[in-house]
Amino acid sequence: MEMLLKEMKGGMTPKMIVLDRTSVVESLDREEEAGMFVDKNVSRRSFVKGISATAAGAVIAATGFTAAGCSPQENQGITTSIAVQQEDYDALGEWIPTSCNMCFSSCSILAHVIDGVVVELKGNPDSPIGAGRICGKGAAGLMQLYDPNRITKPLKRTNPNKGLDEDPGWEEVTWDEAYDEVARMIQEAGPTKISGYGGVANHASESYFAASISAFGGQFFMPDICGAGVHNVSHIYASDGNAQPDYKYCKYLLQWGSNAGIATRHGYNISCNVFAEARANGAKLVNIDPHMSSSAEKADMWVPILPGTDAALALSLASVLVHELDIVDTEFLTKRTNGPALVDDSTGRILRHPESNKALFMDVDHVAKPYDEATNPQLEGTFTVEEKTYHTAYTLYKEHLKTYTPEYVEEVTTVPATTIRMLAKEFGEAARIGETIEIDGHTLPYRPVCADTFSGISRHKHSMLSHWAVVALNLIVGSVNSVGGFIGYAAACNGFNDAGQSAYRPGIWEEDGFMESNGCHFAFPQSFYQHIREGIAWDGSRRLDGITPLSEDGHFNYYTQVNPEKYGVEAAELLLVFAANPLKNWGNHDDQIAFLNSYKHIVGIDLYLSDSSYFYDLVLPEASYLERYDMFPHAYNNLLTPGTVEQMPWVMALRQPVVPARDDAPGAVQILANICDRCGVNEMHKMIIGGQWSLADGLPDPDQMLTPEVALDVVAKAWTGGHDLSWFKEHGVYTYNNRSVEEMYVWADEAPGRVPLYWDFMYEAKEKIQAITDERGFEWEFDDYQPLPDWKPCVDFEVTDSDFDLLPVYYTDAINADSWSVNNPWINELNELSDINYFIEMNIQTAADKGLQSGDDIVLSNQDGATVEGKLVVSECVHPQVIASLVGMLGHTSKYLSIGQGRGYAIDHLIPGNDVHRLDYVCTAFDQCVRCKIEKR
Repeated sequence: MEMLLKEMKGGMTPKMIVLDRTSVVESLDREEEAGMFVDKNVSRRSFVKGISATAAGAVIAATGFTAAGCSPQENQGITTSIAVQQEDYDALGEWIPTSCNMCFSSCSILAHVIDGVVVELKGNPDSPIGAGRICGKGAAGLMQLYDPNRITKPLKRTNPNKGLDEDPGWEEVTWDEAYDEVARMIQEAGPTKISGYGGVANHASESYFAASISAFGGQFFMPDICGAGVHNVSHIYASDGNAQPDYKYCKYLLQWGSNAGIATRHGYNISCNVFAEARANGAKLVNIDPHMSSSAEKADMWVPILPGTDAALALSLASVLVHELDIVDTEFLTKRTNGPALVDDSTGRILRHPESNKALFMDVDHVAKPYDEATNPQLEGTFTVEEKTYHTAYTLYKEHLKTYTPEYVEEVTTVPATTIRMLAKEFGEAARIGETIEIDGHTLPYRPVCADTFSGISRHKHSMLSHWAVVALNLIVGSVNSVGGFIGYAAACNGFNDAGQSAYRPGIWEEDGFMESNGCHFAFPQSFYQHIREGIAWDGSRRLDGITPLSEDGHFNYYTQVNPEKYGVEAAELLLVFAANPLKNWGNHDDQIAFLNSYKHIVGIDLYLSDSSYFYDLVLPEASYLERYDMFPHAYNNLLTPGTVEQMPWVMALRQPVVPARDDAPGAVQILANICDRCGVNEMHKMIIGGQWSLADGLPDPDQMLTPEVALDVVAKAWTGGHDLSWFKEHGVYTYNNRSVEEMYVWADEAPGRVPLYWDFMYEAKEKIQAITDERGFEWEFDDYQPLPDWKPCVDFEVTDSDFDLLPVYYTDAINADSWSVNNPWINELNELSDINYFIEMNIQTAADKGLQSGDDIVLSNQDGATVEGKLVVSECVHPQVIASLVGMLGHTSKYLSIGQGRGYAIDHLIPGNDVHRLDYVCTAFDQCVRCKIEKR
């Protein structure tokens, strides 16, 4: 409805709104006639007509009149338009505050409810989360709510045969029957044979889901999303699993594989506004990406790069800064990194004090001292200590960079050497090394440049090295944790109320003075250094957590589940899936079918019957986000972008039902609570949830089932100092204090802490893990366990067959990122209006060389014979050696997705999904760099 309202506002007086549907309905006819809609005989036309008629009836009933010439008679379907005065319309019904869930950013919104019908969604101007704005996905939430294809009753499989060509024979069962069946499966499998698999679309309940899996004794893992690599580098350099440019003060942004600040990433409704203002004030954006996606379209410069070569480009920029331009913040490197650490020339290990194990620096008096005792440490040089030769860590880093000359890197990346030198010069000069800025009475280093990175370069082997190489650019110019530079989302907090609830700051790893992290999901201490020292061990988990110290997503689970004997683990029998589509969330679909068939039972919690549902034994429908409670989505430091000191306070926002759930379908929190209750794990469940939310007194009645209302009420009062659930239901949003300077910039006021330039701890991790893998007799890759970043080629980087000369990539935009996908009529309509979204895009010259042109039906194939068919569009906006596709996991086959079926393409099918060598053995990123050929069909 919001789209229909806003499309017409431009042609009316400011006080008049017209709800018009005629033009929209007419534009939908062509696809209904093409027979694209198979489930429940629902077309987009009837979908729009149905919801519009319901809303129109509510307005008519409330106002008692229609516009002249319009008839509400049933034989005419619906009225063509309904005109009401703006003030009359706003006064109708009620505006209920809640939080969007069309992606994980969870912007605060208001739902206009008239006679029990939601007729409009808009941003909540009283909340800093979204700042009163709503994006296209958010507006399309109305279509999700009233989508007749959304399942609302539990379904049980009756056909024992599983496959995409098998009808599951779904049979409706009662909720009691469904809960009893899940409890039976859990008890039959036993705690060691349960796995949980969750996506991030409903991130508030995804953390709750993971807690529930833990209560059952199971193990949780995640799809192939952004996290592998980027979050871990953010932990290490920003003391937070998420980091970003300090948009307000940033004047020069080098952006790798990301649309942040323009169209995607956490909280982009906030950051895009802040960044837009910065751009208007002269900030420059350079986007580095194989495809001209949203950020590249808006950038000052787009730099097309060959996929998987990002680390080489970053290291070449660093090389130019250090060796050609001599633009280096030596004070920062000396004071805030371990650059002065003395490194043994023969072993590569840092020299340490024999008692404290603290790193030794060479002081100005030529005496090696613990880092915190050296008064004027030497950043660069070669020294002799007890007749052994030592270089400083920075000296080794500087020497290491000599390999990455612009001429060499041009051959690797296809980025011209002249461009590399230009970017390095602009970046270095924009850093304003030596300058300070005054903010709220604090004098702080001012480094208004940022090299930022995200999911585009996560999806490659050597992901950790790539992210590390990019972020380390900020170290050279001193822009890590500096005003205008690379900062954590919420690395420090003085508390959410006057009592200091949830106050935290980064810890310090005393041996090196390194800052420790405060987690990615909740603000828990998360020290990789301590984990490497104390946590590396064989734990028997399918995730192989004990030997993947810098991994959070548990991607080894994909391989250990189907090869348990190889790894000496126990395969799971039961898989519980929440807000994810495992068939499409990894690689080759045939490989994923084998993965799914390795489980005895699968239970899915979802809004729709996706492709993966063809392999489920039981489906538990979750209510729409406008019909349910979730745990507070913004009370921790994962998805809340800080924006600026002035703009963003600490905030908690409620997601609550604004209308009753269709068929009384519960939300995931209620579903999981019922399952925990039937399994007799209420006490454990409450203990884990209480721990997540730092509840000193825990949750009440440990033996009783935890309801969403109780959990929210207890958390609300603890975190706000007294505001309960009823207060939140009325107000929607709680804010507390704008973030202070010392919360935003963790080194303000000379606070202690360093970050590693030289990763000596990787040697310790390698030594311990190698002992375990040697003892257990399975292969492990240690090439990336090194102290300095490098570029290394992906699995399919080299062209071994000239026919397979293209690399597929996929991209996102503001409408399609982390959403419930194209089964939504409005999202689908926008994609169809696009010139590229439902096509496979190819460079215009490359296409001409191959005798191809826009409109051709083509086939993509990899060297294993997997194929994807599609329709081609050519442009100048894609690298000559690349083909690009929206999202990359579309092309749904499920007949239950009446609009999404067949829309877009699933080029992830081309990526071998069972080749463990495609994993990054440090952070478990998944290499999507796969050679393919293109042929006309």
